[in-house]
Amino acid sequence: MYRAQRASREIHAGCVWINDHIPIISEMPHGGFGASGFGKDMSQYSLEEYLSIKHVMSDITGAVDKDWHRTIFTKL
Repeated sequence: MYRAQRASREIHAGCVWINDHIPIISEMPHGGFGASGFGKDMSQYSLEEYLSIKHVMSDITGAVDKDWHRTIFTKL
């Protein structure tokens, strides 16, 4: 079993079965890897595939001189 688990870490695939076949639970994230699919379906990971993180800073004070070391951050 150790050898099979070690081999599964080296296989670049969305799903690897060891001593079983097609045991997919609907709540379990599944999908392709690389050219065989478009990421993970049926989980929070599928939503994250369409998101990107962006940092946006806006000056709403209008102050000419800014003390960036004492900036107060607020949520909009």
